[in-house]
Amino acid sequence: MLEVRRLRLLRELARHGTIAATARVCSLSPSAVSQQLSLLEREAGTALLLREGRTLTLTEAARVLVEHTEEILAELERARAEVAALTSTVSGVLRVAAFPTAARVLVPGAIARCRARHPDLRIRLTEAQLPDAITALQGGHVDLALVYGYSLLPRVREAGVEIHRLLDEPLLAALPAGLRSGEGTLALAELADQPWIAADRDDDLHEMLRRACGLAGFVPRLDFTSSDYTVIFALVEAGLGVSLVPRLAFESMSADVRLWEVAQPSLSRTVGAAIRAGSGRNPAIAAMLAALHRVADELPETA
Repeated sequence: MLEVRRLRLLRELARHGTIAATARVCSLSPSAVSQQLSLLEREAGTALLLREGRTLTLTEAARVLVEHTEEILAELERARAEVAALTSTVSGVLRVAAFPTAARVLVPGAIARCRARHPDLRIRLTEAQLPDAITALQGGHVDLALVYGYSLLPRVREAGVEIHRLLDEPLLAALPAGLRSGEGTLALAELADQPWIAADRDDDLHEMLRRACGLAGFVPRLDFTSSDYTVIFALVEAGLGVSLVPRLAFESMSADVRLWEVAQPSLSRTVGAAIRAGSGRNPAIAAMLAALHRVADELPETA
């Protein structure tokens, strides 16, 4: 009999590559992970790992088990969700992870709606950026994660994860007041000589910025980064550079910053709610998804 918890460890090893990384994700010691994987090899009756010095490689048998593990975990999530759906009340604890702008703009209203409709449901919120939020979701540490993806970048499908699209928001160019006059749209090529300011710890945004500027014929000079949009807007207001900002960040905007729609190329960010495959019928998750959709639908076009 194959132990599901050990299969999960093998899946995490396939995803993260090393015993040490798997141990960190699963909140175990490296020796405990090694011991559990050795027991899984005995249960499977075949070698699962090839050890060459410090390098571990999964055997073909291990790769087959990992593929089936995703199906097994999804079926278990589906079974738990269907059992939970038999109850007449939405209760328990729902753990949510969200990146900062979603945590500020989308999540409070959704939690308030859930609390008003389901007073027995407790929602715990933690802030987490990608890819940490997906890792926490896959590892069972959270039940729902707010995620995003940018245009111009390929969409990566995460194994064992379903993503429910909430909204598509434009990325607008934030310029100091007086840098550009008139109305209408802006081509990024107009900003080729400007210093740039970007969100810190967002590798996807940096890559999208590089690609967008490359399509416009220049390489952006990135002078400043910050994880706080109030800081980004303050830097723009001070005339220290220009930036690309999503709609959810607008409420942090300084008064003396102008926003321009980018025409060439058109840029956007898609925000979604990620859950583990098979868990969508869980009443608590379904309630939070519905609340998030309502809040997203009611957002104004501009802040």
